[in-house]
Amino acid sequence: MMKPPAVNPSTTALSAPRRPTTDELLTSREVARRLAISVRTLFRLVRAGKFPEPVRYNRRLVRWKSEVVAMYIQQL
Repeated sequence: MMKPPAVNPSTTALSAPRRPTTDELLTSREVARRLAISVRTLFRLVRAGKFPEPVRYNRRLVRWKSEVVAMYIQQL
């Protein structure tokens, strides 16, 4: 009889959410979730200059540094 594969608790769906490291990059969906707004509203805030600009790798790949988002949330 074969043993079932070992389960890594950090990769299961029920594991606790990870804490961001200082250099972690967040997607627009992750940032919007942290702010409890829609992704569309997030980009509206960026366009209006009310939220920091993301790091743009190309037109479709944009990320925010977790530390920038955390500083914005502290200022609210």
